[in-house]
Amino acid sequence: MRVFTQQILIVTAGLLSCALMTVISLQFLSHDISQSQRYHADNTLSLTQSVFYSTIQSLDDLANLNINDCSPASLLKMRQTVFLSDYIKDAGLVQNNHLACTTTGGELEVPLELDPPTYTTNLDFDVWLNQQLVIFDHLHSGMVIRKGNFTVVIANNTFSSLEYGDNQWEVVNRVDEHYTHLIGTPGTFRRAELDEMEEVDDNYHYFHRCSQTYDFCIALSLYNYTLLKSKFGFLIFSLLFSAAFGILISISSDTLIKRHGSMSSRVRRGINKGYFVCHIQPLVDLKSKRIIGGEVLTRFEDQHGKLMPDEFIPEIRKLRLTWPFTLMIIKDALSQLQASGAITSDTKVSFNIFPCDVENNNIADLQALPEVQQFKGGITLEITEDLQLDSLVANQHINHIIQQGFEVAIDDFGTGYSNLKQLKNFRCQYLKIDKSFVFDLEAGSIRSSLVPHMVEIAKKSDLKVIAEGVENLMQCKVLEDLDVEFGQGWMFGKPMPISQFVEKYTQSNSSTD
Repeated sequence: MRVFTQQILIVTAGLLSCALMTVISLQFLSHDISQSQRYHADNTLSLTQSVFYSTIQSLDDLANLNINDCSPASLLKMRQTVFLSDYIKDAGLVQNNHLACTTTGGELEVPLELDPPTYTTNLDFDVWLNQQLVIFDHLHSGMVIRKGNFTVVIANNTFSSLEYGDNQWEVVNRVDEHYTHLIGTPGTFRRAELDEMEEVDDNYHYFHRCSQTYDFCIALSLYNYTLLKSKFGFLIFSLLFSAAFGILISISSDTLIKRHGSMSSRVRRGINKGYFVCHIQPLVDLKSKRIIGGEVLTRFEDQHGKLMPDEFIPEIRKLRLTWPFTLMIIKDALSQLQASGAITSDTKVSFNIFPCDVENNNIADLQALPEVQQFKGGITLEITEDLQLDSLVANQHINHIIQQGFEVAIDDFGTGYSNLKQLKNFRCQYLKIDKSFVFDLEAGSIRSSLVPHMVEIAKKSDLKVIAEGVENLMQCKVLEDLDVEFGQGWMFGKPMPISQFVEKYTQSNSSTD
């Protein structure tokens, strides 16, 4: 009897434990489902806002191009805008409410009359959902957005990378309490005055949230027991849910970050939207300590944060955007410097040039730039030691721009492989000793002993020497004794905004007059 009672107590305790675990699991499951729905809603709204913001910016860019016809030149400008967009697949020109041409199909033989839009937003652009596309002979469809005289196409699978688990979901457009289905399962969204609403009972979890920026809402609805095949399956699910949810977050976050914050996308947008900013590090005459110019360097910051040069420079090379990037920096820096009124014929401004742009002779275009022609000072092109430059073609290209009035400096001297040969082939004016050698001057290391030999090589080649990385008086004194003409480093100033450089440059030159 006692044993039987103990067995009953054990069974009862086991049942109570199972019941308690079930209640706790239900509570955790409910909380996790709520958090999951909020996460999915945030991801969807973020992507939706990003798509429409980028699209509106592209439509505004098209409107500013003064395109009025379907000429090859106009189509090229439109294709360039499509290329720079992360989401747009095609763009078209509208004339008299007829589609006249597209970037993919060119000029249409018969202009296509536009149907009435599915809806018009509060920002006055028209939207067509699941519109059959003329570029695919109406066999495929997409979302078409029109503003003014231009249309753009967004692929229907733009949101396919997002994960929703077993949720039914729907994105709607809201205009004056009128809701239009965009994507997802129609009827999932429940009309309500609240921008955010959650309802939970024993059968389902429902959540919706509306954007504070655009007229979009996302709704998610999950029937709890669609996840459960049996109570045993539910218990197993409750134990594994946290791990599975963490994996889901990792996968979803990784997808979102790669899509919206990838290095390539940030660099492309940076060149197009002006996220790259010019700074200048002063260049000083070591004898007079007067600032005679500076080296233009680049800094980057966007909504995702800052990127260091050793991060974005390799990406620019990879994307083959070296020349658009270089042109942007040269135009911006020269324009700001010239507008300051502080530039004289003695001012020296230097820019770093990618070796590939020397090889393919992009540098030949510099002389024709208005900013270059109007600049009163001297322009130096800094070319790093690189095996790509060890060629007759590069030699000819460099000597040609020197004949055009540019000066050339071999940058980071001592770190490459073709030093002496380059000095013999290139009729350059400056040799820049890499900062790693200057840093070692105080230590008396083997590397520091190389500096006098570098200076001697430069003098025999009729080159002036610029020492990088000068940080203190001891280094400066050693360089002066070696008859090094110019110095650059934190002792004279860190890279700074152009306006700050102009002020420092003006003060330096006025104090020495």
